[in-house]
Amino acid sequence: MDEYIAQLIKLAEKLSELMCENLGLEKNYIKEVFSGTKGPSVGTKVAKYPECPNPELVRGLREHTDAGGIILLLHDNQVPGLEFMKDGEWYRFPHPGTTPSL
Repeated sequence: MDEYIAQLIKLAEKLSELMCENLGLEKNYIKEVFSGTKGPSVGTKVAKYPECPNPELVRGLREHTDAGGIILLLHDNQVPGLEFMKDGEWYRFPHPGTTPSL
């Protein structure tokens, strides 16, 4: 797991560099903005959010947003139900290999 997390950190750092490049910023700008006194803050969370067939009958995890600069999400065909908000509307997250229709 430690090696997996290390590789995710490298991926996030590379993505932040590419974002900076495309925004015309210094290479490490995003990394520095999200770094504390001890370096970048990194968290790893493994969660399973199964789709509920009758959500109106269940008191469970409410809609929420994930905080952070870069969120890397492993999404597969076995765990449906993830949604994202755009322009005030919720959209079902597409399964891998499909294109969202917004």
